[in-house]
Amino acid sequence: MNLGGLVLGALSGWLLSLMIVRILTGVFDPPPQHLLVPGWYVAFFVLAIVVSVTVAGWVAISLAWRPSLKVIRDL
Repeated sequence: MNLGGLVLGALSGWLLSLMIVRILTGVFDPPPQHLLVPGWYVAFFVLAIVVSVTVAGWVAISLAWRPSLKVIRDL
């Protein structure tokens, strides 16, 4: 996993959220005190990442054990 990309994406998302909240402060009634990320939202995306990496790894390993010529013919 590219840690730099993860950190840069999280930082830019956080800064963009702050900017949007400041722009829309006059629209909110009452305006928010601070940003809040729901825990279930983060847990869902962590679970989705774990499942997708696991499935991709399982498929890659299962295809690695097949003879290369058979895999090419199946394409």
